[in-house]
Amino acid sequence: MPKIRLNNDNEKILGIWVEPWGEDYWMNPKEQFTVTTETPEGVHSDEPPFEVVLHDQGISLYVNIGYEAVVTDQSGSELECGHQRPLEVLRAWTESAEAAAQRAAESPTLRDMTRAHANHMRWALTQAEVAARPTHE
Repeated sequence: MPKIRLNNDNEKILGIWVEPWGEDYWMNPKEQFTVTTETPEGVHSDEPPFEVVLHDQGISLYVNIGYEAVVTDQSGSELECGHQRPLEVLRAWTESAEAAAQRAAESPTLRDMTRAHANHMRWALTQAEVAARPTHE
């Protein structure tokens, strides 16, 4: 079972994209994530199981072998896509999704999918903003 450990030794949050699925995970300073994949039965490859690409927005981790990847934190808890996604990133992505939903689509199916995605992004942003509000006792 191939795995790779990632550490954030920076002083700011770090975006990790797990490809080819495009899943994003956000790692706070001093955190550690482990990405694990399973080599499918009968697959033998000289290709390394992971490829790491550093870029100005964070890290893209390409899973070269396997049909899924599991991301866990230091305690071994499995993380969901969007883990610790900053509000400013979610706001920007929601605005982009809503702008895309306003443009003419090539087909009714594409239009409906784009609108559904924009609605989901708006819902996720609303939930995140509520969760980020300070609680009043």
